[in-house]
Order: sequence, then C-alpha cells, then structure tokens
Amino acid sequence: MPSTLLQSTLLLSTVLTSFLLMAGGAPLLAQHGHGPDAPGIQTYLVEGLRVDPASPPPGSAVGRAGAVLPGGGYLHVVHGKPYKRGRVVFGGVVAYDQVWATGAHQASELATTAPLIVGGTRIEPGVYSLFTTPGRERWTLHLNRGVGMHLADEYDPALDVATVSAEATTSSEVTEALVLEFVPRTGGVWLRVRWDQTVVDFPITTPTY
Repeated sequence: MPSTLLQSTLLLSTVLTSFLLMAGGAPLLAQHGHGPDAPGIQTYLVEGLRVDPASPPPGSAVGRAGAVLPGGGYLHVVHGKPYKRGRVVFGGVVAYDQVWATGAHQASELATTAPLIVGGTRIEPGVYSLFTTPGRERWTLHLNRGVGMHLADEYDPALDVATVSAEATTSSEVTEALVLEFVPRTGGVWLRVRWDQTVVDFPITTPTY
C-alpha cells in the first residue's frame, strides 16, 4: 500500500486543484512534455502554487512529478519542497557525503506500476523511499523499501533495493525550490534532481520499453 505521504499528497492535490479552479485562483504550476528521442513517454511536473521567487513563503511546499510509459506503465514521485532563501544549499543546508531524504520533512517517495532497471538492478512495481547522498562531484541515488520515514533519521541501508551514481553538474540558473522531475530518454526516463545551481540526472530504464 502507498504510504501516508503519497496518499495524502494525491488527495490534497486533487482537492486543492478543484478548489482553485472553482475559485478562479492561481492554478498549480504544471508542465507536460515528451522527449524527441523517447517517443510515447509523457511526463508532467507540478511545482506548487505560484510564488514570488524573491520572497518565498515560510515553510516548504509539496512537489510532484510523473511519467506515463508506452504500454501504460506509470511512475510518480512526491517530495517535500524546501526553498533556498539565500542560503548555501549543498555543503550548507544539505551536507555532502551524508544520506539525504531529498526533500523536507518525510523522505521522498517513488511509486511505479512498471518494472524498472536502476543501477543494473531490476525493481519490481511498488512504492519506495528515495534517498540521495550528495557529493561535490557525484551523487548516489538509493531506492529503499522502507516507506513513511521522517527525513533520513530512519534510513536503513540494508533496505536499499538499488543504488546508482551520477555526475553533479552546475547550471547557470538558480532553482529557488527543490525540483524532482522525470526526463524522457531512450529506453526509459531519467530522474532529475535540481536545486540552487546543482543538477543531477539519474538513469532509470524499463526492461519492457
């Protein structure tokens, strides 16, 4: 069963979107797309309510992203969405070389209805916690079968079902609030993590695509 974070986020997003549309308020920021080198893959990104990047609200928001694969497979990620607020993010707010929940409050979660290949390991359909270990040059992604965990306090490496590393790159643009999104690629989708000026793409493939 999906964890409380995933269930409550989906319900809240549906209710909030309906309310805003009826009230004529600012809609959720949503982006949809597909990759030219990955025909048939549809992705979406919900970044949250419209905010002034120069004056973000207190606390954190909730971010969601998803991808629909050929044949009907579906991926969904949900995470707490902290803001930069002028702080040093990596090497400051988020320590290097320590496991991070990749979000605020509860650990981020990835749900999939299709088998995936992560770091050469086959992942069966289900719900997994998503942790990362940021490094100055490379990051490691951990998919973990424990769910509903608070930050990385309850992280148990023995519950990792797959890990994969990727290069950290630097963008000329600053991302004020943490974003997790799916990027279509040949053979599947990649999970992109971006915050401040750091961007990391983790390869995820599907054995049936």
